[in-house]
Amino acid sequence: MNKRNGPATNIRHLLEYAIVLFLIYALKNLSAKNVFKLGRILGALSYRLATKRKRIARINLDLAFGDSKSDQVKKQIIRNSFTQTSVSTLQTLWVIKCPERVHQLIEGEPAGLDILKQCLERRKGIFLLTAHYGNWEIMGIDHGYRGICKLNSIIRRLDNPYLDKLVMQFRTVSGNGIFCRDESPLRIVRAIKKNETVAVMMDQNTAKGGIFVDFFGTKAATARSVALLSHRTGAAILPLFSYPTDKGTYRIEYGPELTLKKSEDKERDVIEWTQACETFIENIIRITPEPWMWAHRRWKTRPPEEQGKKIYT
Repeated sequence: MNKRNGPATNIRHLLEYAIVLFLIYALKNLSAKNVFKLGRILGALSYRLATKRKRIARINLDLAFGDSKSDQVKKQIIRNSFTQTSVSTLQTLWVIKCPERVHQLIEGEPAGLDILKQCLERRKGIFLLTAHYGNWEIMGIDHGYRGICKLNSIIRRLDNPYLDKLVMQFRTVSGNGIFCRDESPLRIVRAIKKNETVAVMMDQNTAKGGIFVDFFGTKAATARSVALLSHRTGAAILPLFSYPTDKGTYRIEYGPELTLKKSEDKERDVIEWTQACETFIENIIRITPEPWMWAHRRWKTRPPEEQGKKIYT
């Protein structure tokens, strides 16, 4: 029997599921304001306890900003990043059984809805360029409830099947769709041809099949699928981000659309378009770095000329 799928693993999965259900129940009757306060407390606690993740975040900040930010400023960015992750997690658990609560977390109407509608009028589909910034789960649910167009997210299945089912149900509650990474990319193409949107997080390390482009001045393995499929289908690439406020709510913004030129050299275009996507994300993070998930090993995979080099030890 495969130990990873044996009785011990199943017991662990059930315990994890039970903990999540307990948290959902515990948060059920709290107000949005109190969930925000509790998230900040847990964020401060996680900052003190998560030694390994804190070290990864510091390595990332040193790569991204070098000596342009002081040691104290970097520590504050990491602390605030941990806090945002905790707040986002609790808010998602608070909303998961009462999805209509998502409206309490959004500040007014999103900016750029006119740009979204203009892109849809071309009937060529849209890739929504986003990242682990702010509260992306709440942002996706809000999009679905607006009823403008269907949003499909590309996700990795969770190892825990009980949590995976729970999360899948939540992510589709407002009419959105889900594409798993292990499924055929033809599903993405079909969605684009139906003039739907496909949301892609392009701030993650791509261990296989990616290309290397600059991200904060260091080569980063990045998915090429958005640039490749946009080049092939004519689909727009439209940024979509949620910006946290100091009240625990979010401002959502669509756009501006990335203006990308096609040449006779498709491979070069794919690299340049992928670089344009990463540069946009980088600029968002540079302006306000705290809402980004700095504890992710973004630069783990190295290009061929750096084989043997380890950024994270």
